[in-house]
Amino acid sequence: MATRRKHLILVAGLAVAMAVRLHAGEPSAAGAPMAVIVHKTSPVDNISLADLRKLLNGVTHVWSDSTPVVLAQQPDTAATQKRMLELILKTTPANYGRQLFRIQFQGGLPPNIRVLNSDANAITFVWNVPGAVSIVDAGAAAASTHVKVLKVDGKLPSEQGYPLQ
Repeated sequence: MATRRKHLILVAGLAVAMAVRLHAGEPSAAGAPMAVIVHKTSPVDNISLADLRKLLNGVTHVWSDSTPVVLAQQPDTAATQKRMLELILKTTPANYGRQLFRIQFQGGLPPNIRVLNSDANAITFVWNVPGAVSIVDAGAAAASTHVKVLKVDGKLPSEQGYPLQ
């Protein structure tokens, strides 16, 4: 009886751990490339790393066709969010939060951010919001036909020299 109870507790613990990992939006692999995705109707096909930083930092608020930019990001605890901040902005979630707060405190316009709990939810959001942009695991982006994957500095996630590896 005690062995069965231990087994059930172990199985329940594994199920909770898997659910937490999925909920946090963990990428499939720590070193997997990340993809920048936008709505299919976006006029943008390529973005420079510098322009991507401007979007994330709230410097750029509209796309070239005047559509407002909406950032679909994940919680600070999500591995995807941490990797995005490290690779693109060279910062931590805490410092990024302080930077956004500083912009607002100084009377500036912070970026329009929606926090979603997974790559799948970010992809669905971008699919439904024309000005939305998100950075997700490249494998998750490739599996979707509903969004457009942008080239970053002229390269797609599958190409050698892609900057978001």
